[in-house]
Amino acid sequence: GQLYTHGDGGEVYVWDMNTRTCRHKFVDDGCISGSSLAVNSNYLAAGSSEGVVNLYSLSSLAQSTTNPKPDKVVLNLTTQINQLRFNPTGEILAMSSELKENAAKLLHFPSMTIFQNFPGDQTVHRVNSVTFSPGGGYMALGNNRGKALLYRLNHYKDY
Repeated sequence: GQLYTHGDGGEVYVWDMNTRTCRHKFVDDGCISGSSLAVNSNYLAAGSSEGVVNLYSLSSLAQSTTNPKPDKVVLNLTTQINQLRFNPTGEILAMSSELKENAAKLLHFPSMTIFQNFPGDQTVHRVNSVTFSPGGGYMALGNNRGKALLYRLNHYKDY
């Protein structure tokens, strides 16, 4: 297995969990300070303090280049990315920043487009926690007001 971590200067480290050694490191493109990471079976999402989320295909990262270019750069949030979470199928990436009201977005895979209807006209306040149910049928957001907001994702039949 592998583990991904952020380091100084926007560096991302790829760790081999069997040997407990760093297999590879690279600079997250345009990143000054990394703030969040998420991985699914195909992509690594890297969030930064500048509000940018870079998406790298794991197959391109396996080529061990020190300066890989992201497959997609998401600029829909403008403050530090605090939460990145893939749903269980890897078809949705939830992104949020707790530094700004209603700073939450959902990215669809494989199209890599933002869902325009979320959060829509709903007030989610400052999101500080994001998770999905095991079957992907629900998404929960925690916020700075002590509330847990639960959303039903009707596309997923399993809870």
